[in-house]
Amino acid sequence: MEEVKFKRKGELVKDDEGNLLLVNELNEAYRVDEVVAYIWSICDGKTFNEVAVELASQGEVDIEEVKPPLQDLILKLRSASLIE
Repeated sequence: MEEVKFKRKGELVKDDEGNLLLVNELNEAYRVDEVVAYIWSICDGKTFNEVAVELASQGEVDIEEVKPPLQDLILKLRSASLIE
């Protein structure tokens, strides 16, 4: 992935049942788990590699293990207008 700094968009909220939701600027809500919410929260102002390093260190796994699923998630967050 290109080394641009991500800009987080939208907001993280909890619904009445306690589910985590990421809501974009078009008011479209996506139910997410704690891991996705955490990754979204650390993206702001960081590059892909910076996010991958932080995620790998938190999970105590090799950075190369986190890159493919992280890239998929970043693409989904971009397509949902939750990061740019």
